[in-house]
Amino acid sequence: MTYSEGKIALEKSRIHEMFRNASLINIFISILWTLVIILPFEPFTILLRIIVGGGPGVWFLLAYLLHIVIGFGGFMALSFAYYFIEERSKIYVNSRIIDLGFYILLIGVNVTLITLAVAGAMGGYYLNILHAPVEDVRNILEPMVNPLRLVCFITIAGALICLIPVLKILRHK
Repeated sequence: MTYSEGKIALEKSRIHEMFRNASLINIFISILWTLVIILPFEPFTILLRIIVGGGPGVWFLLAYLLHIVIGFGGFMALSFAYYFIEERSKIYVNSRIIDLGFYILLIGVNVTLITLAVAGAMGGYYLNILHAPVEDVRNILEPMVNPLRLVCFITIAGALICLIPVLKILRHK
């Protein structure tokens, strides 16, 4: 094996391992998140009352479920896609583009879902626990809407950047 072949082999394993490791870290975070939701003592029991109460508490539940699906499943799917493409097609994928997309996606997913969970917990707490008027809850949540839009856009940009090499390879087949 020549030096350049060895370097390409190292890059191949690094790319899909990077996504796989992010997936495993996200599933660990999801497990911790699950424990926080189901712990049977205060203050953790408030989270279940917030979720069951509906309204903005559903945002918290949505963030939790999306973290499991995207944080674990999405990163694992991208890991498999890069591994499969490189092993089956023997095509080297540009790792600089993937690195950029990976970090944008990783940061975007976690910031988006944490922001969504915090907004849901806060809104649900005020609505379902403190029984604040709906208008007060709306005033609490409204400043979080535009930042959520921004981090959602960042997350989508990261995902699209990660998919560029995959789409290029599929287009050439």
